[in-house]
Amino acid sequence: MASTRPRKITDSWQHYEQSRAAAAQSDSIAYESHAAAEQAFVLLDAQATHDAVDLLDTARYRADATAPRILRAWLAAAHGEALAAHGDRTASLHVFDRADDLLPADGGTDSRPYVALDAVHLARWRGHALPRFGDPDAITILTDALDRLDRTFVRAETALRVDLATAHVANGDHDETRSQADHAARLAAQVGSARQHRRIIALLATVR
Repeated sequence: MASTRPRKITDSWQHYEQSRAAAAQSDSIAYESHAAAEQAFVLLDAQATHDAVDLLDTARYRADATAPRILRAWLAAAHGEALAAHGDRTASLHVFDRADDLLPADGGTDSRPYVALDAVHLARWRGHALPRFGDPDAITILTDALDRLDRTFVRAETALRVDLATAHVANGDHDETRSQADHAARLAAQVGSARQHRRIIALLATVR
């Protein structure tokens, strides 16, 4: 049977393309930038990291002057993820610092468009990038984020535990890698996350 993943990527891209068009017609830069960022995640899933970086760079530039600070922080963090996927450590960490600067202390009062971002989620996001570079701080940052995470965010916990498993691989701790991966697999099954399930399979294949 042919894989349905390319079809899902295409469908996701078209969905956000329609969202961008609707936002442009209503002259909403905030919504258009948010939809563009969601398209960038589709590109990352398709391994088109350079295009994702460019798209988020443009989205941040367009949103910078008028968008709510929480959205600008979210866009910066998304840009940091794309840069990490593209292998640019210095630029990635720089924009994560920018996201931290932009993040409102109260979480923001303007929720249009809605984004879920606070200090814990931003730390989780940064921690997702660090294992790509074998950064020794990754385990500490991810463990702290896990300790502070609201466990009702099951998808976030699933991704965080996969990131922790990835960080432990880089550290050579295969027992902890398997422990985190097993826990993440149970959560992924609970929420039906095919993406995290693929990450877990690929990760465990590297552990001997």
